[in-house]
Parts: sequence; C-alpha cells; structure tokens
Amino acid sequence: MTVQTQPATGARHRITSVQRKSIVAACIGNFIEWYEFVLYGYFASTIAKLFFPAGDPTAALLLTFALFGVSFVVRPLGGVVFGYIGDRHGRRAALSAIILLISLGTALMALVPSYASIGVAAPVLILVLRLAQGVSAGGEWTGAVAYVIETAPAGRRAYYGSWQTITIVLGMMVASLSALLFSEVLPPAALESWGWRIPFVVALPLGLIGLYMRLRLDETPEFARVAATEGHERAPLRSTLRHDWRSILRVAGLVCSPTMCTYVLLVYGPTFLVTELSVPPARAKLAGFGAMVVMMVLTVVFARVCDRVGRKPFLIAGAIWVLVTAPLGFLLLHRLSFGFLVGGLALVVIGEAMMLAPQPAIFAELFPTARRYSGVGIGYNIGVVLFGGAGPLVATAVVEATRSTYAPAGYLMCGALISLVAAFVTPETLRARS
Repeated sequence: MTVQTQPATGARHRITSVQRKSIVAACIGNFIEWYEFVLYGYFASTIAKLFFPAGDPTAALLLTFALFGVSFVVRPLGGVVFGYIGDRHGRRAALSAIILLISLGTALMALVPSYASIGVAAPVLILVLRLAQGVSAGGEWTGAVAYVIETAPAGRRAYYGSWQTITIVLGMMVASLSALLFSEVLPPAALESWGWRIPFVVALPLGLIGLYMRLRLDETPEFARVAATEGHERAPLRSTLRHDWRSILRVAGLVCSPTMCTYVLLVYGPTFLVTELSVPPARAKLAGFGAMVVMMVLTVVFARVCDRVGRKPFLIAGAIWVLVTAPLGFLLLHRLSFGFLVGGLALVVIGEAMMLAPQPAIFAELFPTARRYSGVGIGYNIGVVLFGGAGPLVATAVVEATRSTYAPAGYLMCGALISLVAAFVTPETLRARS
C-alpha cells in the first residue's frame, strides 16, 4: 500500500459545536456495546447458574464464556453487511440501524427466563441474542471510527479517535459500578432472581437516545466529497479484498494484543480473581475499575502525543510493554492485597493504552474513504474474533489445563508478539490523506 502524504503544517484546527455533537453521537453506540459486553462478563457466574444445568459449576462457566465467544464469530458478518451499507449509502444509515439492534438485543436479554423455567430454550435464546449483538457490534466500532476520523479537525485525528476508546472504558466502568452496586446492595437470592436484569434493561432508553442523535447526523464532509466527485464504491467488499488486503492483515494483527488485554484482564479478570484467587467479589470489581481509570486517562494522553510524533512508535512500544509486564502483573495479582491487585492490572494496561491511543486514526488512515468502513470492519473483526472473544474461554481453559493461575500471562505475551510484528510492518500514517 502506498500512503499519500501532505505537507506538515502543524495546524491544529478548533473543533466546531456541530463536529463535537457528531462525535458524541457516533460514540454513544460504542458505549452501549461495551456496557453490555462487560455486564455479561461481570455477571458470568450468575448467568452460568441461571441458564445452564446445575451440577458442574466449572462446566457451566465455560459454557457461559463459550456463548460470549460464539457471538464474536458473526462479527465479521456485521462488518461486511454494515460496511457495505456505510460505504454505499452513507455512515449515518448504518450507524442508526446498528444502535437500535444493539440496544434491543441487550434489553431483551434481561427478559429471558431461566433454565429452571423453560429448559434448554433459555441458553438457546441467550445464544440468539448474543449473535444479534455480535452482528451489530461488528459494524459499530468500525463505523463510528470512520465517522469520527472523517469528522475530526485536521491534525487531531488520534485525539478525537481516542474517544472511541474512552467510550469503551466508560461503558466498562459504568457496567463495573452497576455490577458492584447490585451485588453489594441486593442479597444473593434477589440478585439471581431479578437484580442482575436491571442493568441490561437500561440499554434500551440509552439506545433510543442514541438513535435520536444519530438520525440527526449529517454525512461526514470527507465521505460526501468523495461520493460527489468519485461516486460510491459499487462493491466495497470485493474492492477492499483486492486492493487493501495487506492493510486488512495489519489491522487484524494490531488488534490482537489490545483486545486480548481487554477481555482477559478487564472482562474475565474479576471472575478470575474471584474463582481462582478467592478474592472477594467487591474487591475484584474495584480493582478492575481502578485499572480502567488508568487506561482511560493514559489513552487520552498518549493520543495527544500521537498527533505530534506519529502512530507507529506507540504501537511498537505498547506491544513490547505488554510482552515484558504480563508476567510481572500476574505476580502482583497473586499478592492479593487491593493495592497489588490494582497495580497488577494497571501495569499491563499501560501498554494496552499505548496501542489503543493511535488505533482508530491509523486504522482509518490505512484505507481510502470509499472503502474505509468495509476495510476497517473486516480487519478489525477478524482480529477480535481470533484474539478477543475467545479470550475469557481460553484463559479459563488454560488455567484448568495447566493448573497454573499464571498461565493467562503467557497467553497475553503471545498476543503481544503478534501485535509487535504487525506494528513493524505497518507504515506510519500521521500525514496520510485518503
């Protein structure tokens, strides 16, 4: 791939109120998506009890995380479908449909009866809803990235793109606090009976607000300009596979380590601390919350620097950081005190923040505008399917297979190696222009 360049001006244009509202509207679906995804992880033990046969808690937990992973298998389908809509008919149409699907799928999960009430139909319904969420999620992050990057002021793409990551962390934090609140306030029987369902229902009004905001969006100036001068791409999937396959592979590799860190440390992490290290649930959730705060703050800081010095140095440094600190982080977790729990998780997610900061910008900049939604969608979702959705399941399985609570660190190190290789073969795109 040849990266087109433009002269470095050093200009940092001020954002308008219209741009700011557009970026907020684009990011809100991402918040809902990750809010639900993390809720599922935090309530995994409750879901395992309610929707799978009793008798073997470990098997039920594995099946719960298997459903978590299966929903990722259809994410590329969502990337293809919504990528086609977004590149052919505009970003707004795709993003509006996606947020409705995400919020409905999340809210309906709260209405599924337990295994004791309807038998095998219960996990089947959970699977159907997880698949629907997977399809919508496959187009959400990538479409919002395309919209935000095409809307952001010149010279500040990494910073405004990083708000995609911020909404991920905010969704995770709100889910974490919701799970902690309901777990602490309600007795176990009430939590399992109805309490866990309330945070899922909240996604519906949030989704309706987001839908209203997205229906009022204009197309991005960049997309409108390309559509007016060059026309819409007639077959964006075929074209991006033919012309941009190297960028697709790069994106998939770059996604590997950050998504593994997210799902292993921040989604599966609290469950791991409770089930494997016997940490009290409230302490485990608060430790995860503390690590999220660290990641959110550092991602914004790193993104600002990315707009000055480039994307590639942070991709390389972040992968190396995770490679070195993963075993150290798990060593700290085994000290069990609250400070060491937060420190162990936060130590590793520093490297994740380095990689996440430039990702929205560099992913969008690797593809031309006419094929951007499709190209980012394919590469990102391949990476998430291979390395993200399976994270909790693989982490649980390797602990069971090796009888070692340090085994997930090795898994994270393998992901860091893959992303490091991808970072070295990815061109710098700081001055790229589609």
